[in-house]
Amino acid sequence: MNITPLAEERINQTLDGSELLRIEVNGGGCNGFTVGLMKIAGQEENDIFLRSNVVIDPISEEYLLQATLDWKNDAFSETFHFDIPNTKSCGCGSSFQPEEN
Repeated sequence: MNITPLAEERINQTLDGSELLRIEVNGGGCNGFTVGLMKIAGQEENDIFLRSNVVIDPISEEYLLQATLDWKNDAFSETFHFDIPNTKSCGCGSSFQPEEN
């Protein structure tokens, strides 16, 4: 998974020195899967470090292997944004489903 420099900067601003950012794919949303971000105090046994302060579990990593995490800062909202290739999303834009080959 790629994390843009802008997203990495925002992650570093958001976390204190001991916190980690967990990225995980969960079932739900109107299209099958959602991506969650949460601050955590420590990693779990099987976590994979994407950066020194960003972790992901192995199952979520498979869904997001080709994804890019970016920070969007426009006139209407500031937010983390995932670009996940080979997926389709519904109108809400907050859930995704892998495209079938």
